[in-house]
Amino acid sequence: MKKYISIFFLALAVSLGTSAQTTKQTPPPAGPAPTIELGKHEFFTLSNGLKVYVVENHNLPTVAMSLVLDRAPVLEGEKAGLTSAAGYLLRTGTTTRTKDQLDEQIDFIGASLNTSSSGVSASGLKKHFPKLLELTADVVLRPKFTQEELDKFKKQMASNLASSKDDPATLEGNVQQALLYGKNHPYGEVLTEKTVNNIALADVQTYYNAYFRPNIGYLAIVGDITPKDAKKLVKQYFGKWKKADVPQNTYPAPAPLAANQVAIVDRPNSVQSNISVAYTVDLKPGSPDAIAASLMNSILGGSFARLDANLREKHAYTYGSNSSLSSDRLTGRFSAFASVRNTVTDSAFTQIMFEMDRLRKEPVPAQELQKVKNMIIGSFARSLENPLTAAMFAINTARYNLPKDYYANYLKNVAAVTPADIQRVAQQYLQPEKAYLVAVGNAREITDKLKRFNASQPIAYFNAFGEKTEAPMMSLPSGVNVQTVLAAYINAIGGKANVEKVKDLTIKRTMNMPGAQLAVTVLQKGVDKSLLTVSYNENQINRVAINGSKGTIITQGQVKEMSPPELQDQKLDNWLSFLNYDQLGVKLALNQVEKVDGRDAYKLELTLPSGKRAYHYFDKETGLKIREVATEQTSVGTASQTTDFKDYREVNGIRFPHQIDLHIGSQVISSTVHSVEINKNLKDDVFKLK
Repeated sequence: MKKYISIFFLALAVSLGTSAQTTKQTPPPAGPAPTIELGKHEFFTLSNGLKVYVVENHNLPTVAMSLVLDRAPVLEGEKAGLTSAAGYLLRTGTTTRTKDQLDEQIDFIGASLNTSSSGVSASGLKKHFPKLLELTADVVLRPKFTQEELDKFKKQMASNLASSKDDPATLEGNVQQALLYGKNHPYGEVLTEKTVNNIALADVQTYYNAYFRPNIGYLAIVGDITPKDAKKLVKQYFGKWKKADVPQNTYPAPAPLAANQVAIVDRPNSVQSNISVAYTVDLKPGSPDAIAASLMNSILGGSFARLDANLREKHAYTYGSNSSLSSDRLTGRFSAFASVRNTVTDSAFTQIMFEMDRLRKEPVPAQELQKVKNMIIGSFARSLENPLTAAMFAINTARYNLPKDYYANYLKNVAAVTPADIQRVAQQYLQPEKAYLVAVGNAREITDKLKRFNASQPIAYFNAFGEKTEAPMMSLPSGVNVQTVLAAYINAIGGKANVEKVKDLTIKRTMNMPGAQLAVTVLQKGVDKSLLTVSYNENQINRVAINGSKGTIITQGQVKEMSPPELQDQKLDNWLSFLNYDQLGVKLALNQVEKVDGRDAYKLELTLPSGKRAYHYFDKETGLKIREVATEQTSVGTASQTTDFKDYREVNGIRFPHQIDLHIGSQVISSTVHSVEINKNLKDDVFKLK
């Protein structure tokens, strides 16, 4: 089967103005920033403590609302994923309505209703708003959590986690979280299949009982409604919501680094490295530095800013590099990041830190600062077009204890930032010499180059879930070579004598696709006759046949004859091919040990007759083949497809894998083998080409 990889490119249309004059024109200086007239809002508080903000807007006959629970972050520990489970289950039914009934009633009035671990949002037509508010209140006040829905959540999360193991951006994010905050901080927790499985229904109910309380709630209602009508409806549907004390969790601030520390996630077949320079910052929402710090970060790593100009345009290391600087009541975070070729990983880190240091040492040109100010001002002005903005500004002012005129004077405060302010906050919040340097890539290609950034201590290695691991082996143990690995494999599956007795083979399995099951049958005879068929509901949708020197692929009636290189490559899928690599023109190399799902495995490199490469992994301890990776060069780089082999069982003295997992993009397609038959005396006619 082939893996299709699609790359999407964003096209940027740039309009260029022309002038009849040849002399350079100096633009007029920017005028004074105006005081913003924010949309007016009405505010009231219910007796249970629910704070409600209403903004009238009669342009459209619609009403939207957003409920935010201002709770402290929750440390989930061995049950990481609990709050996400609660947010998911909140939308799966109430004590008065099943999930199907809830969905039907929401759809009937043409509305939307979404839930999260810390709130609810909904929108619909004005005439249906009373009904929508009733449904929302039912979800918030009377949820019914069931084991069936929790099991669905766990299954969905297990699938997401399995696919995320192959996503370098996810791996980099997991390690960054664990390093910056630690596992004893809510921001440092990383979900695993184990932590999700630890979640019990009682845990979800306990979380809901503790945190879904009106006295920490902020409700924004915006649209074609009067404050008087809104107040009446909110009292009617949320007035009986009972208030209670809510846990006030506190956590120590992460300790700052004294020097840079390099962290690597080994991704052996990766030709690129996902990298980041990251650390925590003490930057609270609405702090005196917040606006200048935001402008400074936009200069460094905003769209088409300095990092992009350096790494993308000047050095061609990447398609793009950016940075983020976030404020937070507990602790903020800085991160500068990119995806670069393995060969320039160290150089990319150097340039990122160079640009960070340049902002600390050199004042920003006034023209560059003004350009960024214009972007910020334009973005802020566009946000005001959304009526919900006024309500959320009011809520933020209350939640973060901001000055009453914070948003009204926002543009004035942006305009007042000077190059000296930018340099000052850069010196405060950019720490290129006290950061975690995280790289997800081929450790054997990047480790030596990154040692110079980590002179004070050894490089640390992590797995997909941010857990520290041993350094990968950079060389083979003494006495291990291609021949010993293949001999160990043959011995592990049953011995050469038993293997050589196999004249033909029939394997039947079921492939579990999303929403469908496919029947897969593989017939093989010798090393040059094979037939693969894939069927759905007894309808054959794919047929791959090889008969000696010819082969065909039939997909939904379309016939394609294999080229000689394709034919030779396809023959390697034959189960007996490992006994005939020389005959099939395959070149072999063995040069390293890698981790596969936490186990050491020998990596055998196969160079196929077509020039393509494949990698077969053999468990160091058992000798069994546990993974294959097929690679192919495309116009946008190297594409790969991974197949894992599990659950080996003995059939007629030979062990065969009975679970085969195929990784396609972010999905894992699992197959279950339910029949293996040896030496059925298959006739040659079975393999005739159509």
